[in-house]
Amino acid sequence: MKKFLCFIVVLCLIIQGNIIAVQAAPTVKKTSIVSVKQVGKQSIKIGWKRVSGAKGYVLQYKKSGEQWKKKNTTKTSGTVSGLEKGMTYQFRVCAYKNVNGVKKYGKYSVIKKKAVQDYIYLVDLYTPYNSSYYEAYSAGKYFMMGGVQQKNSFILGQDHWGVEKNANFNIKGKYSKLTFDVGKVDGASDHPYDGDFDVSVYADGILVKTISVQVDGLPITVEIPLENVERLTFEAEEEACTLVGFSNVKLFY
Repeated sequence: MKKFLCFIVVLCLIIQGNIIAVQAAPTVKKTSIVSVKQVGKQSIKIGWKRVSGAKGYVLQYKKSGEQWKKKNTTKTSGTVSGLEKGMTYQFRVCAYKNVNGVKKYGKYSVIKKKAVQDYIYLVDLYTPYNSSYYEAYSAGKYFMMGGVQQKNSFILGQDHWGVEKNANFNIKGKYSKLTFDVGKVDGASDHPYDGDFDVSVYADGILVKTISVQVDGLPITVEIPLENVERLTFEAEEEACTLVGFSNVKLFY
């Protein structure tokens, strides 16, 4: 009888221990992708939210119709290189924890897609290292110029004269040319001008383009070669008492 009672007690302890172990087993929360940006000719960088207690993450990617490929990392971002230009890739991420020496994975994030292009938008990848009266418009933000919404863009200026209006970017000599549209932002002041003002672009400190912008004119399309250029500077005339828009600013590989 004593042996039987001991057996029952031991069995109850084992069952209770298993229940506690199951209850204590940590869950792994689902992460979410917060950014997908092209950062090179064939490279895309993906960023995601940190999961508390996670030991690492699995980043998966593929083209449509292909099998998933993966990269493991302990960081909250990862870069995938060697991608094909013109192709659209899918990305997803999951977190994992180590439980008793075994990896326990969370659910994958919602899939994000990104096409590999032969250009990137300046404001998506670069922030000026020095600027005056500069404001970026990306991630869906826009301003109006020529009666049209302008995205992937930035503004230089202030509604009074006599102030520097410029932005300097370190573009690392990676691009072959620059294209953008430039004009006066809709609704901005044009006092004291009734004609036009100048916008200048410098490559490594050398003036490469001066654009005459009419305050009542439509945006002007500009193309500038950039072979091996490290520093790119945009400048609006100090006496231009207005807001100058630079829209769809693209850097081509």
